[in-house]
Amino acid sequence: MVRYVVSNLGTNTPQTEQDKLLAALGRVKGIKDIELSLARKEITFGINGPEPRAKALQEACASAGFTLGQRM
Repeated sequence: MVRYVVSNLGTNTPQTEQDKLLAALGRVKGIKDIELSLARKEITFGINGPEPRAKALQEACASAGFTLGQRM
């Protein structure tokens, strides 16, 4: 599993915003089983094929209004 920090994700993030983030990440080719950890401000996902570039993940997060941080 791969983990990234999402700086503006947290326990106060509304469910609708969480759903937008999950949908945006779900459109990135090569990732599966996406999970959000609100308390840790992280996303976790599995890889299905070649690992997607960080740029694709950043763009997906940005399209949902979130900021992707460092890989953990």
